[in-house]
Amino acid sequence: MLKYGSWDLPGLDYFQFKNTFKGSREDFRFAVTGSDDIKVLSWRGNVCLELAEDIEEKHFELNEKSLYDINQYLSDEFKREV
Repeated sequence: MLKYGSWDLPGLDYFQFKNTFKGSREDFRFAVTGSDDIKVLSWRGNVCLELAEDIEEKHFELNEKSLYDINQYLSDEFKREV
């Protein structure tokens, strides 16, 4: 996959149809949801989104360039010190 970066996000059409993609790496968790824009939620810990605290939220335009930007954002958040 790796079309947009190391986080293996699906293509733009996945988010245009308002789907949610979830993933994790070590203790870092995230959910990416399409709608009028693309919303990215990220948190740390071994819990699901519904039980997570301290959730970071960021919005991106609904376009293909944003998928590259989201990959960079996820990488930055993953590397960020807690």
